[in-house]
Amino acid sequence: MTRLATAALSIVLAGCATTSSGTSTSSSAAPSEKGGSGDSKKMAITNVIPFDVASCGPRTLTLSPLTPEVLTGAMLSMTPAMQECFIDLQNRDGQPFDLKAKLTVAESGVTVELTGLGASPTGKACVEAAYKKLPLQALPAGSKAVVAEIPIGASSQMVKVGDNAANDIAGTLRLAQPSMCDCYAKLGDKQVPVLKADVEVAADGSAKIDLNSRDELATCLTAKMQALKFAEAATKLSWPLLLKNTYADELEASAPAALRFQQLDGMRAQRTADILIASGQRVAAAVAYDDLAQKYKKKPAKGLLEELKTKCAEVAAGDDKQMAAVKSLVSVLEASQKLVSGEKAKDAQWAPVEQALAQQLTASTAEVVRIEEQKKNDLNACPKTKY
Repeated sequence: MTRLATAALSIVLAGCATTSSGTSTSSSAAPSEKGGSGDSKKMAITNVIPFDVASCGPRTLTLSPLTPEVLTGAMLSMTPAMQECFIDLQNRDGQPFDLKAKLTVAESGVTVELTGLGASPTGKACVEAAYKKLPLQALPAGSKAVVAEIPIGASSQMVKVGDNAANDIAGTLRLAQPSMCDCYAKLGDKQVPVLKADVEVAADGSAKIDLNSRDELATCLTAKMQALKFAEAATKLSWPLLLKNTYADELEASAPAALRFQQLDGMRAQRTADILIASGQRVAAAVAYDDLAQKYKKKPAKGLLEELKTKCAEVAAGDDKQMAAVKSLVSVLEASQKLVSGEKAKDAQWAPVEQALAQQLTASTAEVVRIEEQKKNDLNACPKTKY
C-alpha cells in the first residue's frame, strides 16, 4: 500500500511556457503647473505587470499528517507570493536567478534556508516572510524533522523606474498592490474583474484616482491608491490594473488571452500542490495501515481487526482525495489547451506551449488510471468481514 505516485512529483516542476502579458501603453503627460510647454508628450508605460491576488495568501490548507510530500505541496502553493517578491527590482541582486528554498519543520519550529543567486537581502526576507505564513507548527518531542526543498522561480517582469514620470507613477501603483491585500481578501477563490485607473497626479505629489468600477473592491482600492505619495510632477495617465487569481476556479472571459493563460498556468501549480499534499497524506495513511497490519499478523486480536478496517478506509479515502486533485488538474490543463489552440490559430508562437500542455495532459490522464488501479489494490488488501 505504501507505493508513492511519482507522477505527481514529476508534474510539480514541469512548467508550461508562459507568454508575457505585460503591456505597453502611452498617455499624455500634463504640463507642470510650475511651467513648461503646453504640448502634451507621449510617454511609454511599461509598468503594467499582472498582480496575482493569490500572492496575498496562503489559502486554507490541511497539512496533517506532515510528510516531505505534503510540505513540498505547501511550498508550491506559495508560488504567487514568491513571484510577487521579485517584481520589485530592489529584491534582486542582479545575478542570474537560481534560487532554492528549503523548509525544515522540527521540534524547535520552522526554519527557512535559501541558497543560490538572484535574491538581495530584502528579497530573501520577503521569501522567508511568505513561507512563515504557512500553517506549520513545531513537531512533538521525539519527532523526526520533515524537510522539503524546491526551486524558486522569478518572472522576467519587473517594475522599472526612471524612464518617465508616467511610468514611475505606474510603477508606484504596481508595487503598492501587496499593501492592498485587505481589499482583495473578499475575492477568495472568485474570478477577478478587469480594472483600469485614470490617474491624475498634482504637482505636490497628491493623486486623484478614478477606477472604471464603483463596487466595494474598487472603492477600497481607490482610497488606498489615492493615499500613496507620488513624485512631485503633474502628470495624467491611464493605467490598466491587470489582475489574476490563481486560487480561482474560473477565468474572467473579458481578460486578455495571455493574462488568462497566466492564470491557468498558476492554477495548474495550485492543483499540483494539491496532488502532492493528497499523495503525501495517502502514503502516511498507508504506512499507518501497514504498521498495524504487521502488529496484527504477529498477534491477531478482534480490536486490532476493527482498527485495521478503519485504517484501510482511511487509505481508500486518501486515494479518492488524490484522484480528485488529479482530475482537477486535468480540467485546468484541458481549459489551457482550449485557450492555446484558439490563440495558435492566430499566432504560431503558441505552438510550443500547446505541445508542452499536451505532454502534461497525457501524463495527468495516465495518473488518473494509475490511481484507479491503486485504489483497487488497496481495497483488495483490506481485511474482509467473515459471516
